[in-house]
Amino acid sequence: MRQKISLNHNWRFHLGEFPQPPKKVAKKAYAFGGFTASLPEENQQRLPVSSGGENFLKLIAQGNMEEGLRNLCATDLESQLDDSWKTVELPHDWKVTLPYEDNPANLMAGSKADGIAYYRKRFKIDDDIKQENRIILQFDGVMRMADIWLNGSYLGHNNSGYTMFEFDITEMLYYGDEGDNILLVKVDTTSGSEGWWYEGAGIYKEVSLKIIPNLHLNEEDFYVYTKSFEDGNAQLGVEVSVTNDGDDTVLISPKINIAGTVIKLSEKMVAPLTTEIFTKEVVFDNPTLWSPENPYLYQATAVLENDKIVKNFGIRTFDYDEKGFYLNGKPYELHGICEHQDFTGVGVALNKDIIHYKIKIMKEMGVNAYRSAHHFASKDLLEICDEYGILVMNENRIPESSPWRLADLGKAVKQSRMNASLAFWSIGNEELTGNTTFGGRNIKRLAQIIRKFDKEHLLLSAELLSPEGFVNEDYLQYFDILGVNYPEAGVMGAGAELIHQKYAKLSMMSTENASYFSTRGIYKDNGDKCHCNNFGSMYSMVLPGKRQPGDPGVGGTAHPEEVLNYLSTHPYMGGVFLWTAFDYFGEPSPFVYPAISSQFGICDLNGFPKDYYYYYQAHWTDAPMVHLMPHWNKEGLEIDERGYTPIRVFSNAEEVELFINGISQGKLPLNDCQSNYKVLYQEGDIKVLAYQDGKVVATDYHVTSEKVSKLSVEKIYSGNRFALFAISALDQYDHFVPMADNSISIKGEKGTVVGLGNGNPSDTSDYNLQEISLFSGKAMVIVALDENGKAEISVKLKSVK
Repeated sequence: MRQKISLNHNWRFHLGEFPQPPKKVAKKAYAFGGFTASLPEENQQRLPVSSGGENFLKLIAQGNMEEGLRNLCATDLESQLDDSWKTVELPHDWKVTLPYEDNPANLMAGSKADGIAYYRKRFKIDDDIKQENRIILQFDGVMRMADIWLNGSYLGHNNSGYTMFEFDITEMLYYGDEGDNILLVKVDTTSGSEGWWYEGAGIYKEVSLKIIPNLHLNEEDFYVYTKSFEDGNAQLGVEVSVTNDGDDTVLISPKINIAGTVIKLSEKMVAPLTTEIFTKEVVFDNPTLWSPENPYLYQATAVLENDKIVKNFGIRTFDYDEKGFYLNGKPYELHGICEHQDFTGVGVALNKDIIHYKIKIMKEMGVNAYRSAHHFASKDLLEICDEYGILVMNENRIPESSPWRLADLGKAVKQSRMNASLAFWSIGNEELTGNTTFGGRNIKRLAQIIRKFDKEHLLLSAELLSPEGFVNEDYLQYFDILGVNYPEAGVMGAGAELIHQKYAKLSMMSTENASYFSTRGIYKDNGDKCHCNNFGSMYSMVLPGKRQPGDPGVGGTAHPEEVLNYLSTHPYMGGVFLWTAFDYFGEPSPFVYPAISSQFGICDLNGFPKDYYYYYQAHWTDAPMVHLMPHWNKEGLEIDERGYTPIRVFSNAEEVELFINGISQGKLPLNDCQSNYKVLYQEGDIKVLAYQDGKVVATDYHVTSEKVSKLSVEKIYSGNRFALFAISALDQYDHFVPMADNSISIKGEKGTVVGLGNGNPSDTSDYNLQEISLFSGKAMVIVALDENGKAEISVKLKSVK
């Protein structure tokens, strides 16, 4: 039976290029030596050499076999592991540990330098594994250009940091007493970036060995999909393929088990080194349909002699027309977000626990859709969206028809097409060749690849349109939907409106919205600190410096209120995809260094919600809620010359009532799920009550705090490998201190601290795992669980202000 062996542990890591980089082309098999093979201190032979081989090497080097290796094969005989090699665990992002640099060339990528590094892994394989099996080395993701060597031989190369890749290494391995295997991976980010944001660097996803029988099912080719759903019954299509890597022709008859019903497929003869494909149509009576509100998953199993593959799938249908999106035959409004894949403290080296945490926060806000911007969604992300009920727009990185790009696209389609959450394929984002005939030729080829392998999902591209509303019909013909970025934004002009008027039957979708500047806990713009007011910043997306109200792009591309108002008057756009769910490293608009992260997020880098999180939650969820902004510490507020300051309330109730020091400031109805007060600032406390049918259904309050005297520690998420802790500053009365920026020390009592973050978009402190400064009263600690699955930390104030 197939099995999977993790190679995530105990890698050796070297930052920087070698004086003599490993070669890729050899004169003799497995003869590179150096770090690509066993070293002298590892006490095993560099490569198996026969007596005839020894004689040959001595003949060409006057009796010195080592000299023969050096002269004929250019074998590296000198390399040694020294103190420059550190031990690391995967996933790993080395870039997150580098110092920040004030270099305009690196500003968009998070102000950290590119580089070259090597990873080296020594591992054993049991002798019995080679019997009737194939061994596949699988990399889930390496950022970025990756070269791989195994046991003194060059294995291959991968270009993109956003694709899974693998190698069949069955014959190249040492088994049992033959010795250890040596795997060397070179990662190079200096040859150019794929994105204009922080992409990280290193083996940032898992590495494993897949052990599969010689006669085996092909995992990516096992595909169950919904062909139609009518009159309460679903028509399913099933595809299975079998490869024979054995020596003999065999007669096979695979079986599939769909939600408990076993179906035998046809019989076929499979010759050695060939693949046979099996298809079947299945009628499924009265299925439970998958949706964000009820993410019901079925299980499909393919069985063949000594092999079995199990996959989850959902039964659902997707449609789109000039009126909008339909899920399972019914109109459905998309409450979506766009998201890059990094996170505080760990960069892009996210495991499944952190992705769970991020999706959970968005689900609680009312999100039902996710755009993987601007790259393929990971396997872990798709599986979590399947479970939580989040529709996914999976996005291709670059819409070029070069052979390697087409191959990467085909792999990504086959790897993700069966996920219940997948609804859309985006071929690209704001491409310069969009809406051109030349671009159309490339799109045609990419669309052919997607539709060849994927029978269910809708195809679009996220376009930044011209204000004149120009589109190229040759280009559009290959899409199911025209995706439009920022149709609500005044700075983008009336292009989307003009297109809708001209092409009334054209399906159009909002694919990117908002880009609203805000810094968690901040209510004053501060250019020196790169902070943006949550009430609305006066910094602009398109103009330099601080502006005036009404100037183009002030506060971001569009304000949240503009986004949802546009949706209410343009339902045919299908919904929204807010840019972005979380702040992310790089792209620090509207500032330059020392800004090191974006401020578009609805949450900060840690996942701590900003104020407008609750605006969307008020619109998109039903459970009674109310949120009060700002905090109530005078030094952090904008107070006019008369002593007045604004207060904003978000709620999904009918009306709200504000109290200052127990005195009512009056009841107000909710308009667009918000109410606004202008009040005379008075130190003390503010409280808001939300009413529904005359009854209080939710409350929120803030208190003017004193200085920090202690810290609270809350474990806000615990998964299979990581736990996340939120640290908050408190005064002597246990009131939250919203402007605290004290330095704190952290110690892992159980488990290992692997990341720290505070959400400050201009914190250029050097990387460390022992201390951090609070920002707006908070910080986050990420802890890898110990061998008993436990995580505990202790924290101390290092400075009191």
